[in-house]
Amino acid sequence: MSERIAVIGDAALAAGFRLAGLRHVFVTEKGAEFEEKLKSAISDPEFGIVIVNESYLPGIDWRLKKKIDNLAHPVVIGVADIAGRQEEGEDINELIKRALGFDVSKK
Repeated sequence: MSERIAVIGDAALAAGFRLAGLRHVFVTEKGAEFEEKLKSAISDPEFGIVIVNESYLPGIDWRLKKKIDNLAHPVVIGVADIAGRQEEGEDINELIKRALGFDVSKK
């Protein structure tokens, strides 16, 4: 079974990933709607990667944030908003290291 990528965020993020060919793209606003969709996605074993608007993450409930921080699977990746600002988040190498348990960039 292959794992899928979920994308959750605003219309601009969704449009970009739909153009890239992704099918599991969900348009939401910040707040409760985003939190519910994120909870659903991280609980679904079908998804190996969940891509979200990074600017949505600071507003989520601390318990959900802690759960995401401790997850090895799926990997939750925050991407910058349309303005290009990155507010917080881990380096992609750190996300991969956490998911796999070792650093793939080291020889």
